[in-house]
Amino acid sequence: MLPAAEARLARSRMVTRVIVFAFAVLLPLAAFFFITHRGAGKIDSLAVLPFVNVTGDPNSEYLSEGLTANLISSLSQIPDLAVRPRSSVIHYQGKDADPQAVARDLKVAAIVSGRVTLRGDALTIGVELMDARNNRNLWSQQYDRNLSDLLAVQREIAGEVSSRLRERLAGKPAAGAETATAEADHSADGGTSSPVAYQLYLKGRFYIEKRNRDSLQKSLDYFTQAVEEDPSFALAYVGLADTWGVIPAYSPVPKLEAVPKERAASEKAIALAPRSPLAILARANCYWDSWEWDAAEEMFKKSLQLDPNLARAHDWYGEFLGNTGRYQEAIAHGQRAVELEPFNLHFNHALGLTLFAAHQYDRAIEQLRKTVELDPTFVPAHFALVGVYRAMNRYEESLSEWKQVATLSGVPEVLAIYAAARRGYAKDGKHGLVSAVLEEMLNQRSKGNYVDPEEVALQYAELGEKEPMFHWLEVALAEKSNGMEVIKGVPQFDPYHSDPRFKAILHKMGLPE
Repeated sequence: MLPAAEARLARSRMVTRVIVFAFAVLLPLAAFFFITHRGAGKIDSLAVLPFVNVTGDPNSEYLSEGLTANLISSLSQIPDLAVRPRSSVIHYQGKDADPQAVARDLKVAAIVSGRVTLRGDALTIGVELMDARNNRNLWSQQYDRNLSDLLAVQREIAGEVSSRLRERLAGKPAAGAETATAEADHSADGGTSSPVAYQLYLKGRFYIEKRNRDSLQKSLDYFTQAVEEDPSFALAYVGLADTWGVIPAYSPVPKLEAVPKERAASEKAIALAPRSPLAILARANCYWDSWEWDAAEEMFKKSLQLDPNLARAHDWYGEFLGNTGRYQEAIAHGQRAVELEPFNLHFNHALGLTLFAAHQYDRAIEQLRKTVELDPTFVPAHFALVGVYRAMNRYEESLSEWKQVATLSGVPEVLAIYAAARRGYAKDGKHGLVSAVLEEMLNQRSKGNYVDPEEVALQYAELGEKEPMFHWLEVALAEKSNGMEVIKGVPQFDPYHSDPRFKAILHKMGLPE
């Protein structure tokens, strides 16, 4: 080979060796540099896992849930940081979840976790902020305080975490705890400076989420004590209004009894915090319960203008729109609520009900089944499936869901109605079921137990007995019963929509025909 050719070959081999060296050595080094520095880069999304109640005492569970919810609310005020809502993380409560796996599931860069121990008045809170992308601890702290310091320590924790996160937000200078704490205070618009009132408020919120007769009564008691402790605590009045708003759906309390108390609480809340989206939302719900449709819609829109991502506002506004027959808009708002808080049982259930009212039965079943998958013990979803299957003449499936409702609720009146339905269906099919349910409902009313007269009217409607149906609808109208709000979407009433008496009832309610 000629010397020049050998030189070119040697140079070519040298270049090849350099390229191989670069891929074998330098590229992994570059990857390592990227990975390690990526962990030190921007954190634009975060989830706060449910704080663990180390004590194990159910009576202190409100502390861990309250700390979780408060921190989520506080951190959500940081610009350019996406914080997953409480309903997205509650799924992990009581589970030994791997933070990196949770981060992948929720598509977040960072995880906050915590542990709460309460022994007597001694409160210990441990908090950790972790970069889930490389499993690196960014900050951790233990706080040893008295229970009376709960409100102050919550703000301190929010301030510390906010400060560390601001250092990780692209284009954001590091901020001290003082700035972050101010943000946490701002997020609690309508809050309190009373530690005692705040603890009572947390207990009220803890029990309202359970949605049963006993828990709602406890919720009322705690919110009432909170406003007695601090009469300027607007969010406690919001809690009272919210509780009175849902009580008729879960207990034998007539709406005529509940609405005046709901109105008084919502008026007080909005007087104390006129710019609070939650206070405005409570007012909207009260107008809705009073069938003041235009005023309710105005307040729903105002709440969403102040906070377009307030999932509860989308949920309630969607249900409201469904009541008025505007199903396309209603479904859109219901879907938005579920998008914002995909694991919220109430929002998933409400979307299923809206689809049912729109007579989209297959979609309603699919949505309600998703809700039951999230929590098989969630009674409202099972009860909604009772109605959907019954509307589709699928009575065996309806009775199966009814059994779930009766068993899970344990309420004697519900158990009696289910037993009547089962006996009636075995005896005479559909007609026997409806007749037996009607008889049991009338029997319970005769004993002084409250049964929504709209439900009685529904049984007569399915039996095709028009005169008693209209009689009970008029009774329900006079009582402003809870069931009357949904009559436009109840399938059993469809054959009577053209009747002048039905139109007159809608007119008296202020609903479009």
